[in-house]
Amino acid sequence: MHQDAIDLVRKCDKCQRNGNISRRPSQPLTSITAPWPLAQWGMDFVGPLPMATSQRKFLIVAVDYFTKWVEAEPLATITEKNTESFVWKSIICRFGVPRTIVSDNGKRV
Repeated sequence: MHQDAIDLVRKCDKCQRNGNISRRPSQPLTSITAPWPLAQWGMDFVGPLPMATSQRKFLIVAVDYFTKWVEAEPLATITEKNTESFVWKSIICRFGVPRTIVSDNGKRV
């Protein structure tokens, strides 16, 4: 009976939305500091999003850690060529070669 109650709560939408928050210990936040403007960029992909013109449903985003300046571009597909092109024309050609680019190296499906 106890297991049935657990299963019911796991499947109940209202129970999931209004239930207690996980009791795991919180992890302290760590700041990422950059030595000067445009030296360190963070990059990631967003999506899939609702389809836009030219079948674009992903977004590549780069943020400078010092100034918080954002560069973004919509993409139809996530490929190495698209990523290289974005870094070249949106970061290197406009602001110079950054000291580091931080990425989570996430796998896209």
